[in-house]
Amino acid sequence: MSLLPWHLGSARAAEASIASDRVPQGWLVVGTEGWGEREFGNWLALRLLDLAVELDASVLAHPDLLWAVPEGALHRVDAIRALVEFAQGGPQVAPRKVIVLEQAHAMNRNAANALLKTLEEPPSGVHLLLLTSRPGQLLATVRSRCQRSVLPIDGASGVAWLTAQLPDVDVESLLFEQGGAPLAVLEAHANARGPIAEALDGALRGAGVKELSERWANEGLADVTGRWLRYVQDALAGGRRLPALDPVPARRLAMFAQELQWIRRQLLASNSVNERLMAERLLDGWRDLLKA
Repeated sequence: MSLLPWHLGSARAAEASIASDRVPQGWLVVGTEGWGEREFGNWLALRLLDLAVELDASVLAHPDLLWAVPEGALHRVDAIRALVEFAQGGPQVAPRKVIVLEQAHAMNRNAANALLKTLEEPPSGVHLLLLTSRPGQLLATVRSRCQRSVLPIDGASGVAWLTAQLPDVDVESLLFEQGGAPLAVLEAHANARGPIAEALDGALRGAGVKELSERWANEGLADVTGRWLRYVQDALAGGRRLPALDPVPARRLAMFAQELQWIRRQLLASNSVNERLMAERLLDGWRDLLKA
């Protein structure tokens, strides 16, 4: 994986830390969702291991690397305990032992507490990289034990980079739905998730609600609700991305926005939410917006 253009400054700072042998053992890498904190974490892990940065560290079999991802919406306590066990002892073949915790904010309190002692007293030569786009969801005790690097975003650079990746695609609608985040647009395109404006317009009139709820549950309702919310917020701000919302009173739109936000929070915090039922609930409320 290559460094993203807007990460070059952060990479130079990291290189300076490596060159001076002042690498933090607890390193909190904070990005904006869809702007590539995972990609920067991949580059950083490989640099710390002194490996080729073109590799994908998340699938690399290496005795001094562990890359942990959530199971569904959460990091399980057992997985964090296994991570802690891996941290014991120094590196075997690389200059450092590296543990990457992707979406670190997905730890609940029990999982975070299981990690605390290792963050407080990491073994010599062991470095923990915590990647997150939601640092406020991490326990304060976890944040306080890490050195923080905040990755910048650059809208113009992001659009230029995305246009080069997708030269034959009109990315404007996708950029709107993904809040301008280029990596999120690239993922949506790769997974054939096109703009949802037409589906939302039809659902306001009750068209295809059952099929839509099943499709969105299968695609991942958390992603859909984030994109859906942007259309509602656009209408509340006087925009006309979805003209069918013009007659809906602002108060009703605001209440629906709150419902979208609440359901999205449940989806992001739990593995037990029935996504199809939640999609049906939202689509029923959406259709009711046009009722007198």
